[in-house]
Amino acid sequence: MAKISIHLDKERLKELDELVKISPNLAKRNRSALCSHLIAQEITRLQRLQMLEAAKALNELNIGWSEEEENCAITDVGLSG
Repeated sequence: MAKISIHLDKERLKELDELVKISPNLAKRNRSALCSHLIAQEITRLQRLQMLEAAKALNELNIGWSEEEENCAITDVGLSG
């Protein structure tokens, strides 16, 4: 695994350690695990943003279901439980 160095002032280092202490998602409970977790969250956020942008673009192309087809699908889902 690659190593990187991040230089933080004492206040930021203290805040980083506090985040590690309170985060239940970190199994290793160390600064590296927190940084890795935050990077993974950012990647997920960016992927979701890209999917939303793609969905907006598809919607603007108007190649999806018609309003009538959507209503029928909603009714079908409601009736089938």
